[in-house]
Amino acid sequence: MLEIIKDKKLYIHLLLAIITLVFLFLGWLKYLNYYTMHDQYIKVPDFNNMLITQLDSVVEVNNIRYVIIDSIFDRSRVKGIVVNQDPEPFTDVKKNRRIYLTINSLQTRKIIFPDIYDLSLRQAVRKLKNTGLEIGELEYCANIAINKVLNYKINGNEIEIGQELYIGTIVDLVVGKGLSAENVIVPNLIGLTRMEANIILKSISLNIGSEIFTSVEDSSSAVIYKQFPIGNDYNASNIGSAIDLFFNQSKINTL
Repeated sequence: MLEIIKDKKLYIHLLLAIITLVFLFLGWLKYLNYYTMHDQYIKVPDFNNMLITQLDSVVEVNNIRYVIIDSIFDRSRVKGIVVNQDPEPFTDVKKNRRIYLTINSLQTRKIIFPDIYDLSLRQAVRKLKNTGLEIGELEYCANIAINKVLNYKINGNEIEIGQELYIGTIVDLVVGKGLSAENVIVPNLIGLTRMEANIILKSISLNIGSEIFTSVEDSSSAVIYKQFPIGNDYNASNIGSAIDLFFNQSKINTL
């Protein structure tokens, strides 16, 4: 009889231990849910195109934080606006999550004008673009060095290698055209932006002529729907010639 009673007490204690463990486990889960704010998410606001002066009020309302991790310089955008964010807009995140932002620089940066003397036109265009400079007009002069860069100007004034320039400055190039007339095939530029077309034209010794914009709100995202002369393998123009471009707003503006 005594052994039966002892067995019952053992079972009772074992049952109580199991019940206690279950309650402890449930309490631990409840604590974790509270500590990690389980299922308590907020939507990340869309910071794109927002001025940095507006950020503090927005993050305070939404219980999140932001960190500016990088800046770029884009002349086509307003200075001091957000151009990229991580996480993406409307992503679910926990409160106090850090949002990493890239902004368009408030200050126009300066760069050193690189040595492009005697480079081929294609090499010079690539080097200037990588440096952050824009290619302006191409001026051709009779010289035995065909398609070699012989000089560089800004608004008609000669510049020197190593001179400090603002990013985005437009540089005109003086290029040798050889001692005889030379033609190049006119490329097909339909569907390209002005920047894309300018790089192609400059690399093959042609210029942009007239630019006609039709129903265009943002010229940086407009694309070419017509050109004159037309581009094909049978149409050639003298080096240094100009191509007239016609634009419309057929690309989605993502700014």
